[in-house]
Amino acid sequence: MTGPIGPLGDAGWPFDGAVALTLDLECDYGTALETNTYEAARRTPKLRSLLETYDVPLTCFLQTELLEDAPEAVESLERASVPVEFHAHSHTHPHPKRADFAAELDESLERIDDRYANEVVGYRFPDGAIPSDGYELLAEREVDFSSSLFPTWRPGRFDNIDRPIFPHAPRPDLVELPLTPFSSTVRVPVSLSYLKVLGRPYQWLTERRPPSVIVFDLHMHDLTTPSAIDSLPSSYRLLYERRRDRGYAILRSFIETLQRRGFRFVTMSELYAAFENASDDRSETDARITR
Repeated sequence: MTGPIGPLGDAGWPFDGAVALTLDLECDYGTALETNTYEAARRTPKLRSLLETYDVPLTCFLQTELLEDAPEAVESLERASVPVEFHAHSHTHPHPKRADFAAELDESLERIDDRYANEVVGYRFPDGAIPSDGYELLAEREVDFSSSLFPTWRPGRFDNIDRPIFPHAPRPDLVELPLTPFSSTVRVPVSLSYLKVLGRPYQWLTERRPPSVIVFDLHMHDLTTPSAIDSLPSSYRLLYERRRDRGYAILRSFIETLQRRGFRFVTMSELYAAFENASDDRSETDARITR
């Protein structure tokens, strides 16, 4: 179900009752493997069928190397009967320690622009690894929004425990739409990987007390288990073995529950536009007050 975002909400969002399903369409297990494989990515037809069954849109942050190495993964989603929009998500998905962020950004944005020519330009840095000059790089390239920030803590990768959990402008004319944690105090992301790893208690909690607006993250390897799982380091393999066959069941339960609660499923461009419109309305109100 799609439609207008609900009335003015609280705690940082100017509206409530909205969910944006976002897919990082990328290599199997991101940077956890030395060599990129795309076994899980090639299984997008089943995800497309689920989206069509529930009539919900999808925002896809695309590792643009897939356009050559696994084009059928992208083409399947492009044929969906529900809205699927594509934004950039690096080109080759290198480990942050080896990444040339500017080159990755230029290549991926060019590929997305050539294929889709979006009115709204979005970007997601892989792994939540925003480089120190990341927002500057995005602003220089006139990207409208980033959805890269995990406002939480990930051992050995980042500590964003004090970062905002709501939309904000890290640079003029650039909006960060962070991935949603459960709350400002319980900073556990509302994402398919965390719902799988933390099990039924966290799934029960998020479905019964969902945040008012959710930027929800998933990967194809959360939905289907590629053979590359056997090549993962043991610590990663233990995590991905948790409820490994429950990805689609968990996603269906999440969608059905939130639809019953009246949430609207929207794209990230819609979420961005609604936030920008609300910001313009606030600016006009503030200007009238000060005159």
